[in-house]
Amino acid sequence: MKVVKKNRKGEKRELLLKEYFLNAYLIAMMKRMGDEVARAAGRGRVKPELAPVRVKN
Repeated sequence: MKVVKKNRKGEKRELLLKEYFLNAYLIAMMKRMGDEVARAAGRGRVKPELAPVRVKN
């Protein structure tokens, strides 16, 4: 699928479709990297134990 636009000089422009797919690819890659970093960061994390707290009535 191509989007072709000709200017006054007869030059074709197909850049718009390429930019769209490049941006979609980069967004998907950044989301995947964020998910992997979050998963890796949670792997070594230990849940802290709750300390007893005095409650005033």
